[in-house]
Amino acid sequence: MIKMNYFDYLKQLHDLELYHDLKQLASILMTICDSQSETEVPSISQKYQCLVYHGNALFHLGEYTKAEETYKRALLLRKAINNVKGKTPVPSIASNELTSDVEVKFKIYLCLMQSKQYKEAMSVLEGISTRQRTAKVNLALADLYVRSGMDRSAITSYKEVLRECPLALEAINGLLSLGQKGADVHALVISSLPQGISKEWLSQWIRGHSLVTSNDYVNAVKTFRLDTNDCLKDNEYMITSIARALFLDGHYKQSLVAFQKAHAIDPLHLTHMDIYSYLLYKEKKGLELQRLANQLMSATVNAPEPWVAMGYLSLYTKKNVRSVYYAQKAMTIDSLNIEALLMKATAFLELKQINEATNHFHAAIKRAPLRFEAYVGLTECYTGRVREAIALAGRALKTMGPNSRTLWLYGAMIAKDPLALAKAKPYLEKAMKLDPTHLNPVYVMADILKQEKQYDKGVELLRGYLVNQSTSKLHLLLGDFLTVAGDQQEALDQYNKALGIDPTNELARQGIERVENGESGADNTFDVEMEHSVSEADFDGSDVESTWSDELG
Repeated sequence: MIKMNYFDYLKQLHDLELYHDLKQLASILMTICDSQSETEVPSISQKYQCLVYHGNALFHLGEYTKAEETYKRALLLRKAINNVKGKTPVPSIASNELTSDVEVKFKIYLCLMQSKQYKEAMSVLEGISTRQRTAKVNLALADLYVRSGMDRSAITSYKEVLRECPLALEAINGLLSLGQKGADVHALVISSLPQGISKEWLSQWIRGHSLVTSNDYVNAVKTFRLDTNDCLKDNEYMITSIARALFLDGHYKQSLVAFQKAHAIDPLHLTHMDIYSYLLYKEKKGLELQRLANQLMSATVNAPEPWVAMGYLSLYTKKNVRSVYYAQKAMTIDSLNIEALLMKATAFLELKQINEATNHFHAAIKRAPLRFEAYVGLTECYTGRVREAIALAGRALKTMGPNSRTLWLYGAMIAKDPLALAKAKPYLEKAMKLDPTHLNPVYVMADILKQEKQYDKGVELLRGYLVNQSTSKLHLLLGDFLTVAGDQQEALDQYNKALGIDPTNELARQGIERVENGESGADNTFDVEMEHSVSEADFDGSDVESTWSDELG
């Protein structure tokens, strides 16, 4: 009776989640049990459950290796329990009150995942018979199969999840990402739902994500927006799905607006916020990036998105070494996170560690061959290696297909050869035609016209684009052309407009000085950037950095 009472207290501690107390009491009780061999058989089920409770306490306290060992000891006792089913141990616990061995194996899997032992974790879950696998076991197996490149097994496991839980959205997205047809996934999900439940939003969700995985971003955005016009117009998951599709299609400014809306709805929302932080960094929105990093870090430090945001904040404030650390922190949490890998590559590029940057951009292209930013970053590593840069841009064009971005990149790389300017023009003209809002091909074309001394055509080109959109760089380039053409007064006006839009535009300031000094600017080489440069402006990010400095370890 004493042991039974002690076990009741142990169970009480477990139910009340007093894990520090449970950890000590469980250890003491197991020592008592081990010292009284004559009671082993009567109390074997209690000893099993005691070990499970002990393992749970260790797990919740973050002692994963010890928890794993304790769970394994519990499984050995579970086998012994199965071997004495014909006997009636007294005192004992009813079999339906014992923690199932499936649950214990799943806890071992969780422990192994904490130490990144993916093969061992997979082996433990595969040790559960197919008939006994629950939805969470199948979902965990599917994710491990994806990590290991076992796509067929992953598809099978995702389907099993949906047969049991048809609204498991991660499983739906998993199937779509593995190339399963949207119609087939839709049929599987809908057939598992009861009659009378609303399915319209779900159909749009599946179709939208199916279009994203097939790279039809334009129609994906249209599909998602069918719902955002109605009941889901203020749902952060639907809005971030739109934002991500716009981002993947190269519409960065529209994507940024959508992300801003989603973040305003839920400042602690995590999904795809790593992309949002990149856009804020790219657009030099330092204060917003600081707020985002602060809010995400307050939400959790156990997801990659907050660390990616911290990394881009560090890049913005020129703390590039710290950015590498944050990227590594994010990749430790999720080794497959493409945003962290790209940020790490960018940080190495900023540090002038070209070999490291090259290796990481190559890894990004291998992992995500349709991520345009990886190709751009790698071309920046090929300074002075024009042929390699052209070959890489050609690979991007072939892999992603002809669109405004890939045609611009290919034309820009060709234009790096002064003898091949004429060959670059058709690609840039096509890029400008496909997307009149995309200005990078305009900048490269302006540089070509400058080199060819076709100043009138350059002025005409830039004036045409300034009719519909006004950027600091467009005004800067027009000012450069007008200076060469001898129109000093209007050149000054354009430089001042450039500074009005971006007070940090040092080239515009230099242009004003040239005009005031009576220089023609004919020898001035245009600075045609692959990406907008990032400069430290209205803050240094010290507040948010210091807030989380204890995370640096």
